[in-house]
Amino acid sequence: MEAEFVKGDRATRFKLLAFAAVVFLLIVLERLTSPDGALRATDPTQAFKKSLDRLLIVALTAVPLFGGVSIYLVWLGIKVKRSGQYPPPGMQVPVRTKVRRGRRATWNAILMFVLAAFSVVLALVPLYAWHLSSRLASELGRPNKQMQPAPGNGAADLRR
Repeated sequence: MEAEFVKGDRATRFKLLAFAAVVFLLIVLERLTSPDGALRATDPTQAFKKSLDRLLIVALTAVPLFGGVSIYLVWLGIKVKRSGQYPPPGMQVPVRTKVRRGRRATWNAILMFVLAAFSVVLALVPLYAWHLSSRLASELGRPNKQMQPAPGNGAADLRR
């Protein structure tokens, strides 16, 4: 039996490269807006708060990106499972791809579901990191509470 292939589509390849370029530009933009070393040396609390703002922007950007990827992977996994082949009939692929049927297609569908769940977790990690960091930043903004000695334990002797 001769192997069956699906031809690569130039428009799909361009879309995939455009998505990768947007993600790359977001990473470069995030790195270019980081607080400089002088601010970290002079006022580390202010530098931490600026980093916290950047982390919120990264988190709010990552959630739709990873959410879209996970929705696409679930949709593709369902189509592969229903059709029993990967890539599903009528799907455009960026490069020439061999059609897989049977157990291999099932494993591809399972892998897509696992990757979709993993991308949801990856979307939530920056949000949770921002949440923890914002709690830490709010603690840094409060003055330290001084411990007051309890009466009757010799504290009066220390004040003399």
